[in-house]
This record gives sequence, structure tokens and C-alpha cells, in this order.
Amino acid sequence: MTTAQEIMTRAATTVQAEDSVKNVGKILLQSGHHSIPVVNAEGHLVGMIGERDLIDANREVHLPTMLTILDGLIPLGGMHEYEEELRKATAVTAAQLATTKVVTAGPDESVDDVAEKLLRREVHALPIVDTEGTLLGIITRSDILQHLLKS
Repeated sequence: MTTAQEIMTRAATTVQAEDSVKNVGKILLQSGHHSIPVVNAEGHLVGMIGERDLIDANREVHLPTMLTILDGLIPLGGMHEYEEELRKATAVTAAQLATTKVVTAGPDESVDDVAEKLLRREVHALPIVDTEGTLLGIITRSDILQHLLKS
């Protein structure tokens, strides 16, 4: 059984939590990846930023439709989406923009399990972290494909 640590990229391109959103965009473009891990000063994974996050950060925020009943305002759906749009549009640092609910894998997980997570969660890359949340590396869909072609 091949494990994640055997095929992961150890020197993953990362951004620091305090990096500016503009700098994150430059690094992401230069890396050629679809997403990039955000780490703090101790190397712990804080979140992930993808191309979509950066595009969303530069879009107009759309106010939710409100219904007025008895002098009260009731949002007609989309309140969570509005809050997310607002969070991204006002983000200044990588940590503020990053998605924090990140799917990860451990170094001893099988490549099959990692591939399953990548496909089921519809993500392009999966950070590999230790039990304390330190980023050890990253596995992309391309890494899985290369591994399958070698086998």
C-alpha cells in the first residue's frame, strides 16, 4: 500500500497567514496551481485559498433580497452567501480570505483514500498534515494520476 507521504510534494508552495491578498494572487499565478495552503509562523495549516476565492474577493457584493413585514426586515435566502461574499470582499490578508474548513489527509493514509477525498470533495489539492496540524506536503490530482501511471 502506497501512502500519502510517498507521493506528496514536500516543498509545497505556501503563503503566510499575514500575506496580502494581492501577494497571494501573484504567488498562486506563478505557482501554476489551482489552490495554495495558508500557514502561520509555526507552519500550521490555517486554510486554503483557491482561484475562486481570489475571483470572489474582487467581485461586487450583492445585497440579499429583503422582505418587509410589520416594519421588520426578513432576508429571503442567501444570507450565508452574502456573509461569505462580504468576508471575501473585505479580506486584506491570506488568513482572512482563506477557507478554514479544509479537507486534509495524514501522511500514513493510503493513496486510494487520498484520491477518494479529492474526488468526493471536488478539490484539486489535499494538504498532508501531522497530528498537530503542521503542513508536511500536498497532493494534487496530478500527483495521483502520475502515481497511477507509474503503477
